[in-house]
Formats: sequence, structure tokens, C-alpha cells
Amino acid sequence: YMDRQLRFPNYHVDRGEGLDYYDVGRGRGAGGLGVWYDNKLWTSRNFSTYRIEATGGDEARFSVDYRPWPVDVARRVWETREFSLPMGSNFTRMTSTIQSDSPEPLIVGIGISKRTNDAGTGFVTRDQEHGRLMFWEPSDPGHGSLGIAILVDPATVEGFTQDADNYLILVRVTPGRPFTYYMGSAWDHGLDFSTRQAWESFVADQAVRF
Repeated sequence: YMDRQLRFPNYHVDRGEGLDYYDVGRGRGAGGLGVWYDNKLWTSRNFSTYRIEATGGDEARFSVDYRPWPVDVARRVWETREFSLPMGSNFTRMTSTIQSDSPEPLIVGIGISKRTNDAGTGFVTRDQEHGRLMFWEPSDPGHGSLGIAILVDPATVEGFTQDADNYLILVRVTPGRPFTYYMGSAWDHGLDFSTRQAWESFVADQAVRF
């Protein structure tokens, strides 16, 4: 699909198969993370290296590395993250390993970028018991609405917060120990989910493994 779209100067146009109109902006996009410390999200720069682990078949997998970044003056952290994209799924499975120069536990914020337009600010659903953060974006006049969900291990959830750019679910992480989470998305102009309720019901029925 993207190979076909990228043949055109503007791939943000629906030519019958969908389109990419998602603007990450200054936020974490859909499932980006940072370290939550002193009421602030401390984030890396873009990834520095990548590896394609598997292509074809029923799943695509790749890994990226993020160079060390500061968490205030308290510590430095760096990350390797693997992305797994199963064919036919609305969800990407991510396994992150965050290293640090301090052994103390981290609070990691996994985010969804905020959206505001003439239609409002959208709908946020926070479910600590089941480890879910969901956002149904306000409708775009030309493109419709996107639904985004973050699923984490409920046993690690420390709560929810937000900053100027993101809605965040906070999880407790041990440096050097991998943790897994999922990011899912839906489009109300697609074939599967025309309403927020249909999407959130689908999210609730997901069988995930952490």
C-alpha cells in the first residue's frame, strides 16, 4: 500500500485504499514514550539505528535503538524497541528495553497526541484495571476520525496523566528488563469501525500477552 502511495507527490490523499493523514506534531503520536519525572516527560531524539528482523509471511518485525538522553540531572537512559506488525491486525506489539546509568525503577509515560479542532477535543477513556488508554479523535471534516488505543500490563500501571501535548498512561519499569505494550488504531472511514463504541468494544475483546 505505502509503496503505491509513495509513487505520488502527495501520499496524504485517499486513492481508494486509505491514506496517511496522521500528524504526530510535537507529541508522542500513537504509542511513543518517555520517562515521567518531576511532572515532565523526558524524551529521546529520533532513533539512531534500525534492524529489519523479519519480512513477509504473517508478520513484519523491526528494531530501533535510541541514543542516551537525560532525565533532568538525575540520570541518563537509552532504549531498544522491537515492533511486531501481524498481518490483518489493528495492533502493533512493542517490546521496549530501557537501560539506565542508575538501577532505580523508572516511571515511563506512553502517550497519545492530543487533538483539537472545530469539532472539539475528542473522547479519552482511561481504564486502570485493564491497563488501557483510548482516544477517539475529534472528527476531521475531510478525513473522519481516528481511534487509538494503548494496552499495557495492568500490574505495572501507576496511573494516568497528561501534559500540553499528550495523554499518558504511566507504567513502572525496571531498567534492563523488557516490557511489552500494544498500540492499536482504527479509522471510521474504513471497513471495520464506524463508531467509537464499536472500536472500544473491539479493544476490550483483545487477547494480548505481556
